[in-house]
Amino acid sequence: MNFLALCQRLRQEAGLSGTGPITVVGQVGEMKRVVDWVAEAYNDIQTARTTWRFLRNDFSFETTAAEQDYTPAEAGITDLADWIKRDIKIYLTASGVNTERWLEYELWNFFKAYYMFGSHRTQTGWPTVITVNPDNNLYLWQIPNDEFTVSGEYYQTANIMTVDADVPIFPARFHMDIVWRGLMFYGAYAGATEKYTHGNNEHGKKFRELEIDQLDEPSWGEPLA
Repeated sequence: MNFLALCQRLRQEAGLSGTGPITVVGQVGEMKRVVDWVAEAYNDIQTARTTWRFLRNDFSFETTAAEQDYTPAEAGITDLADWIKRDIKIYLTASGVNTERWLEYELWNFFKAYYMFGSHRTQTGWPTVITVNPDNNLYLWQIPNDEFTVSGEYYQTANIMTVDADVPIFPARFHMDIVWRGLMFYGAYAGATEKYTHGNNEHGKKFRELEIDQLDEPSWGEPLA
């Protein structure tokens, strides 16, 4: 369902009179509340978990010789929520992917204390270590002495629907979860306990299905002994 269809379905489930909204743009009064409830429900579902698979995106950028740090924008990213830090790779651009290696991730405080201290500050070469500073910029060590290609994945910020034809970014079979979450907002606003309870029950079931489908199974480390 697109944004408009979701709003129309919420109006129907809430039992509101009429057949609208006819568009999500420029609404006022009751239909604006319907549009806002759908938008808020969509945002709530996306932000309920930080590691949804549907929020994963690829990135790739080329380093510049003697430049150690790179902003998300320099990596071609405008919607960064978080880097997937332990799965970032690097290869010498001129030599191609046959030279690709994994970058070792270190926490910022350790990286700053060890790799940005003394002679390490100016050491150049093939980068082997990466970190993320508090501003979400990537830092490499050694400082690149050539043009390298860095690639990996990141989690994007919550998607926003703004026009009628916009479609949620998670699979279509879960789109009704937006309606059920929106029905909870309507029930709370209108004091309609039955509508709130129905929305809550259906949202709980559909959200759990989404979790099963769109969250990675937890992995376990090697046994300690």
